[in-house]
Amino acid sequence: MFKRLIIVLACVIPFVAKAQYGVGDWRIHATFVGSQAQTIVDTPEKVYYLVSNNLFCYDKETQENEAYNMRNYLSDVTISQIYFNYEKDYLFIVYLNSNIDIILKDGKVVNMPDIKNAVMTQSKTINHVSFAHNKAFVATNFGYVVINDEKMEVQESRIFNTTIYSAAQVGDLMLISADKLYYGNINDYHETLSSYKTANNDKAKLIPINDNSFFYITGWFYKRTINVAADGTVSFNSSKIAESAPKDVQRTPTGFLANYLTKYFTFDAEGNYQETVTVSNELLSSHPKGDGTLWAVGANGLHKNGDNDNFLKPNGLQFLHPFHMAYNNREGKVYVSTTATNHFFSSGDATQVSTYDGNLWELVTPGSIPGGSYHILFDPEEANTYYLSTWKSGMLKIVNNQIKRAYNQSNSPIRGSSSTMHAITGLDRYGNMWVCQSYKNPDHPVMVLPRAKLLASNTVESDWYTPDVPPVHQESSKRASFVVTKNNAADVKVFNSGDYERAFVFWKTNNGNISDLSPTYRTYTSFHDQDEKAFVWTYITCMTEDLAGRVWVGCVQGIFSFDPSEAFDDNFRINHTKVPRNDGTDLADYLLDGIQVNCIAVDGANRKWIGTNESGLFLISADGSQILKQFNTSNSYLSSNTIYSVCCNTDNNSVYIITPTGMFEYFSDSTPAEPDFSNVYAYPNPVRPDFTGLVTIKGLMDNSLLKIADASGNVVKQLRSTGGMATWDCCGENGDRVKTGVYYVIASQNENGSNQAAVTKIVIIK
Repeated sequence: MFKRLIIVLACVIPFVAKAQYGVGDWRIHATFVGSQAQTIVDTPEKVYYLVSNNLFCYDKETQENEAYNMRNYLSDVTISQIYFNYEKDYLFIVYLNSNIDIILKDGKVVNMPDIKNAVMTQSKTINHVSFAHNKAFVATNFGYVVINDEKMEVQESRIFNTTIYSAAQVGDLMLISADKLYYGNINDYHETLSSYKTANNDKAKLIPINDNSFFYITGWFYKRTINVAADGTVSFNSSKIAESAPKDVQRTPTGFLANYLTKYFTFDAEGNYQETVTVSNELLSSHPKGDGTLWAVGANGLHKNGDNDNFLKPNGLQFLHPFHMAYNNREGKVYVSTTATNHFFSSGDATQVSTYDGNLWELVTPGSIPGGSYHILFDPEEANTYYLSTWKSGMLKIVNNQIKRAYNQSNSPIRGSSSTMHAITGLDRYGNMWVCQSYKNPDHPVMVLPRAKLLASNTVESDWYTPDVPPVHQESSKRASFVVTKNNAADVKVFNSGDYERAFVFWKTNNGNISDLSPTYRTYTSFHDQDEKAFVWTYITCMTEDLAGRVWVGCVQGIFSFDPSEAFDDNFRINHTKVPRNDGTDLADYLLDGIQVNCIAVDGANRKWIGTNESGLFLISADGSQILKQFNTSNSYLSSNTIYSVCCNTDNNSVYIITPTGMFEYFSDSTPAEPDFSNVYAYPNPVRPDFTGLVTIKGLMDNSLLKIADASGNVVKQLRSTGGMATWDCCGENGDRVKTGVYYVIASQNENGSNQAAVTKIVIIK
């Protein structure tokens, strides 16, 4: 039987190698907001630019423009600033956590975690870096550190228990800026800061010009000259350049350039002012050994100054503070947006929306939306259409990335004012639009617009039904959670305002009869779990319906679930999920007990991805009885253990994660199941000798039994799919890597293989 299947497989399935991310891979998504440009550095071969704490690099030879991060070159996340040593052509990268990376001229990256790893009670924040005579002077909140940049090692540390804003060597003088300017001979040993002599009392950034002058940047911009008398007495002459501080000062082929975003100043090699040039919100740089070309970065991207036709904009998010996510399987894109005020942000951002199709990011903000927005809700039957819940504008219908219609108090039962009109939405399985508005609307907090009226070109208030559901008026609804079940046969709606100890409200319609204004409803201010123990919550943070029709609820105390159709029974019980200890006892612990859950997403295998407030991301089994994986800053590329949002791609195995410090993508071991075996493929294919990862087999039916056979029909391995996906380590049942050859995947859904089918083949090169 196997041999016949293999013959069929060899004849009908073409050998195709598809470029895919492997299971367990990560992608870090860059954020580029050009108006947030921090620094640009021109070098002989490359242009580095720091924007929104993300580092980008343009290679002049290959013309490649890429983001640098932990996934490719760097050792850490959240860059605070970059500095360039023009004598040795290396880039000095400072991270928010005081880690340091140095990118050498040949591209090699040297990590120097000494300050980050130092054990001390004082703050280790790095404030400024300067260079001189094979040294990098790193000013910190505890003192300063000298790095020998020939050996790439710490040469000395000066712990003064005082914030040092800048440290620099100018000629034979060591200059230190703290509460005032301190100075002393570079060859003298100074054990304490008080052993230095002092000048004026300004906190400043020090940038050497030559051996007897330096730029001195406070809130104003100065040039200072060092005068040494015959008796060795040191004095400083100061000349004011401007009554405002530049973003940075850099060397150029003719002298120096000071960036101000809206203008830049030029100086000669002695630091003498030459001219002021107006620019449009850009930072500029020109390498001292270059041809004088000025490179600029701003809102439109990177370009040569004066060439406004050829901008290079990195591929990434184009706004700060992403928060909400939703996947549109009709378009094959994830939508990411900012948030209005919520339990994380006392004042949210203006609405911004971007899409990502697995390759390119696109900014698709539909227009100005006062007060910001919340959840994105897709209409599965209308192309390029989604609905936005907003803080001040009611509900918005977005078509082709434009605001098509606003539903507010002029054409709906939605109530409020220009300051608050938050409405949270949900589409039922029949396409009717449900809206909950607990704030400012105690008389009819629940309303529904029939499908036909939702599709109509115009809507009036009388088109809506307002079923009699108990008022759920609260002080706020910016934390509200609303589930309109689609996988549960009872058509139940579940709402919680998210405020302190507020009630759950359940109601249901029979067979989609939304005109029934007296639906069955129940409210709960507390629950009992499967063990008859009372469960009382403080704040409900999120709710999600899974593929089996159960609702999973995240709160400050952890997570629980229930069957919403049972909420109308007197013996209704929640499942306060337990995870067995597996220590030889029958004991178990409540799942994520006492851990604040911020978000829940469901993947193609009905597993739950749970984002927490301080403990990272968890993957749990479909029934919640097993913690399958945990991701945090210690064992993954995540830059924070606070997870704002998580979203599963319903077309493949991508899981998108948003943290306060950026957006990440993890490639899991599960995809949505297929109805048959007509579109199965494996990657990488062929498997080359240096490949040590897992071969991924996709396009399977749920819980498929896979038998992998060699060319003779001998089964070398049996696997089970998770959803529509399985992985193989290229080893046989004995644990040894299989021999070079062609291997055939035979899939079935029955143990006896009665419906087995030859689905794909894999070439192994050992």
